[in-house]
Order: sequence, then C-alpha cells, then structure tokens
Amino acid sequence: MASATDYRSGGAAPAAATTAAPATPAAPATDGPTPTRASAELAGAGTWSALPTKDASRPVKVSGSFTTNLADRRVNVERKTPTGRWVRAATARVRSTGRFATTWKTRSTSVHELRVVLAPDADADAAVAGGSTEAAAASTRATTDAPTVRIAILGRAKATWYGPGFYGQKTACGVTLQADTVGIAHRTLPCGTQVEIRRGGKSIVVPVIDRGPFANGATFDLTKTAADEIGVDGVNAVSFVQRDDLPRIATPSSAPAGR
Repeated sequence: MASATDYRSGGAAPAAATTAAPATPAAPATDGPTPTRASAELAGAGTWSALPTKDASRPVKVSGSFTTNLADRRVNVERKTPTGRWVRAATARVRSTGRFATTWKTRSTSVHELRVVLAPDADADAAVAGGSTEAAAASTRATTDAPTVRIAILGRAKATWYGPGFYGQKTACGVTLQADTVGIAHRTLPCGTQVEIRRGGKSIVVPVIDRGPFANGATFDLTKTAADEIGVDGVNAVSFVQRDDLPRIATPSSAPAGR
C-alpha cells in the first residue's frame, strides 16, 4: 500500500506538528460529474452531439442531423473562452442527407462549453450587407439563442494517497492537514484549483492543497479521505479533468508552482 510513510507529497518539512486550528478549504461545490458526451437541439434545424474521445490528444467528434432543406449550409462549432467570448472551433457543411460531422482537437483536459450555430446563407449575407434590419436581427437570434452544452475532456494519470504521519502539519498551500482533510497534491496547479478525479465509476472534486507527488510516477496525490471516497488504495490509474469552470477554493497561502 502506498501511504505517506513511503513518500512525501512535498507539503512541509518534517517539523513538529502544529496545534493551531486547522485551516481547511471549504468543500468544493459541484453538481456532479460533468458529462463526457452531450447533445442539444437547434430550433428549426435538428439535433447535434459532441463526443470527446478517451484520449485527450484525439479530437472531439461533433455531428448532427438537420433538416434536408439546410443542405450545403455551413455549420460552425464554437467554444466559450475563459473570458466569456465565443470563438469558432470547427466548421462543416450540411450534406444532402441533412447530416454533418466535424472534429475539434484540443489537449486541454478541462470542462468546455460548446455550441453549434448555422452560418447565414448567401441571401441572408447579402441582406445584412445591404442593411436589412430584419435579416441582421434573424442572424443575431440564430447565434444568441443557440443552446450550449458542457463536456469534460478527460485525461488519464496515476494517483496515490498520503496523510498518516503528516497530520497537524502545514501543506505547501498553508492548509493544516488532518485526517478528514479532503484535497489533492499536484506539482504545478495553483492552490485551490478544483480537480475532478474519477475511478471505477466513482468521482470526487477536490481542491489542490499541496505540492507533489514526487514518486511512483504519479500525477496526483489524494488525501486519505479523498482517496477512500473513490477507492484509490495504492498507485492507481484514474481519469481526471481540471474544473476551471468552478471557482478556486480559498487556501491560506498561494504557494508558488513547483515548490
């Protein structure tokens, strides 16, 4: 069993345990695991879906079935940036059957918000260029009313656990580690970043509270309580997604990355 007595997560030097009141981050807020597949209906057009692969280096497949009268129309797949802007991620043409398919490649193991919009046809483009208020309004509605979906691009990694032997000590993020502390150690993610870890059909969202792990080829080091929640009992393979869609959890200090 890989425990904290076997290796360090890099939180603090082996000093005497502190008796100060624990500084534990608030429990992360989440509405459950983010789906890895999502679909939506575009009013007056049809349905579409987004399906990430299990490998973050492989593209997300976006496809749909629209009405045949939209044949040859261009479809834009857009993603929402962290600043709230919508930018085009991919494009496709609707075939004579009404089907369309395209791919969007990303290496970002995080939660993304996507939408599919129909690009204006040539007549609408001409009308907008000619100053048609009605055509411009229709074009705006087609974009602003488009439904959005959230999907998780999962990564794969190894995870371990730690805790016993270090309770009462401060982690690199200033949290006083206790037996019931729920958190995770990572070498570079900012303190308080929320990460969703999945294993065996179970999932947990935990904040980064420490630096590490530095052994066993692992990427994440879960506190004992968090590890027990999803069945991490050694050096285990897990899936993960960085939850940048959730606010960072406040920690007593902002430790520099890679400490």
